Amino acid sequence: MIDRIIARQTDLIAALDAFDADAVVAASRALAEALAALPEEKEAVDSEQVAYGMKQAEAARIRVKYLTAWNRQKIDRLSELRGHS
Repeated sequence: MIDRIIARQTDLIAALDAFDADAVVAASRALAEALAALPEEKEAVDSEQVAYGMKQAEAARIRVKYLTAWNRQKIDRLSELRGHS
């Protein structure tokens, strides 16, 4: 189960790195579905896999934060060019 979540996280990170909005949406949905199925699974979870999954989540969070700031800068710059402060 955790392998499926890590694979979906990897897909999401790749989509974020590619700046592909459609792929980000699709990967986000796939990750949400994998996470929703987690409570149904009763298999033992390897603590190393969980730690890796947490690092993947942090990597995705950092990318989203970066892209948010990057988009904000672009919007602010366009606003300046149009004469708005």
